[in-house]
Amino acid sequence: MLPDADQLDRILVRYAGREAAPTRRFKIEWESSQEGLSMGLPKKLLLLFVGATALAGLVWTGAAVGEDEKTDSSIPEEAVEFDGHHYLLVDEVEGLSWPSSKKRCASQGSHLATVTSREESDFIAELCDGRYMYLGGSDEEQEGNWVWVDGSPWEFTNWMRGQPNDYTGNEDYLATYDHGAWVDVDAEGDDFWMPTGYICEWDE
Repeated sequence: MLPDADQLDRILVRYAGREAAPTRRFKIEWESSQEGLSMGLPKKLLLLFVGATALAGLVWTGAAVGEDEKTDSSIPEEAVEFDGHHYLLVDEVEGLSWPSSKKRCASQGSHLATVTSREESDFIAELCDGRYMYLGGSDEEQEGNWVWVDGSPWEFTNWMRGQPNDYTGNEDYLATYDHGAWVDVDAEGDDFWMPTGYICEWDE
């Protein structure tokens, strides 16, 4: 006598160690296979087909779980809302760099903050409160051609007088300075004008 679909699910959970077995699809294919027995199909062939299908489903489920672990799109409670977007300032970061800040924001389902209006710029200045923070702009691809990480048009600017100046020859990244004005800085460093953190932005 062949086990029914529920019994097979329990077998999968026991031996695969996972409760996320693809139950619905497995049941459908197993029950279809049981019907196939009445048509004279070889029993071993049907068992092989069903087992392979279930195994593939477990692999797919594991991949999906792994992907969820890499990205968490939930907005932190401490994020501040402005004009339908949410912003989180992260300060005093060890091993800080522009690329690592970009990756950390992306891992939370956000991006380094982009500033596209005077109102948003004033909000960012208030959020920074005198602290220097990385923003989501760079000209690393082409010197002088500044772009936002989220693809927003580069139209509004708030450069401090004399900026950008590429002082070190590698200042390809955007940061806030006094009163929220913009400066171009290196990807990392500990000079007094360098950022101590970054700002992530969630668009919704």
